[in-house]
Amino acid sequence: MTNSLHRTTENKMVAGICATIAERTNLDLNVTRLVVAGTTVLGTVVGIGLTIPVLYALAWILIPAAGEEQSIAQRWFDKPKVQDAMNKTQDALSKKL
Repeated sequence: MTNSLHRTTENKMVAGICATIAERTNLDLNVTRLVVAGTTVLGTVVGIGLTIPVLYALAWILIPAAGEEQSIAQRWFDKPKVQDAMNKTQDALSKKL
């Protein structure tokens, strides 16, 4: 196992987040999935809402998959159109100041 954080592509059901947690913590994969699912249901009942699903989605977007150099978010922000929009926004803000 390497020290860099990557989502595993083996034993994944959705994005590989639970499989990565299980692999890095040496927990059983099914136990990890049950804990995530149970915490999601319990969180909805006690009123913290969609915290776990939002964290899961953020991890999916921000952590690159195994064998990939960039995460989904990095690939999205590296697109020329997004970079152009960010540069134009920065230029517009600096002119106003």
